[in-house]
Amino acid sequence: MKILDWDEFIKTGCGKPRAASVGVFDGVHRGHQRLLNLVRAKTPSMESCIVTFRENPKRILRPSSFKGSIFNLGKKLEILESEGLDTCVLIDFSSDFGTLSGADFLGLLKKAGVSFLTVGPNFKCGYKMDTNAAALVELCGILGIEALVAEPVLYSGHPISSTRIRNAIAEGRLSEASDMLGRLYEIEYEVDQGLPDSVRDDPRGAGGEKASLLLRPRQGSLLPPDGRYEICLDSDERSDCREASITGGLIRIDDKAGRGSGRAAIMTMVSRECKEK
Repeated sequence: MKILDWDEFIKTGCGKPRAASVGVFDGVHRGHQRLLNLVRAKTPSMESCIVTFRENPKRILRPSSFKGSIFNLGKKLEILESEGLDTCVLIDFSSDFGTLSGADFLGLLKKAGVSFLTVGPNFKCGYKMDTNAAALVELCGILGIEALVAEPVLYSGHPISSTRIRNAIAEGRLSEASDMLGRLYEIEYEVDQGLPDSVRDDPRGAGGEKASLLLRPRQGSLLPPDGRYEICLDSDERSDCREASITGGLIRIDDKAGRGSGRAAIMTMVSRECKEK
């Protein structure tokens, strides 16, 4: 999968029309999967493209209310690449980009060779969100772009959305979050080398029975509430399932799960919260 920035995408063609979907794609959840399928269905006669953001615009526009990203950029790109897409376009959201009207944005997509565009029913773009999905279809008709508003994917009778998944994670409803994602929720972490040894590698452990290790989630990670959880740790060497406790933004595990690795790895939060013993 090629990764282009916005300017490269506008200036460079690929010799054939492009099929695209536009959005934040936080979590690349089951609703997003429908959009990806519609884009891929246009290949090989068109280049399949996803136009997304390097950073969630909500973090920039409304930082006080933004809970955090479901997955970081690296994980999002990993999932998109696994879907067999040709190109991913990364927009660096800025004050200048934020002043583009929806019509101007669509005009630039046309300039980039986009001939097919699909979005979700709640899609909005442009300065002050001036263009919704219905307006997008109308504007695309004027520009000669085939536009399709995809039907939502429902969970428990309501459309799946990244906001809904973020709320489920923040409230500890991990099973619901995983069902809507179509995969278990993962957190990227590293052993917290910045903490004092007496805290980072506690020989007493929680309850004084066994050694424990503190892990720090990568900045911007979305964590469930404080409590005890079943987790699986995945590193280059192994996958290891353990219990963990989350307190104050740190994750404590027993010493059998990655002591002293010092390298970033993946923690999978399984769907069941452990009962206190």
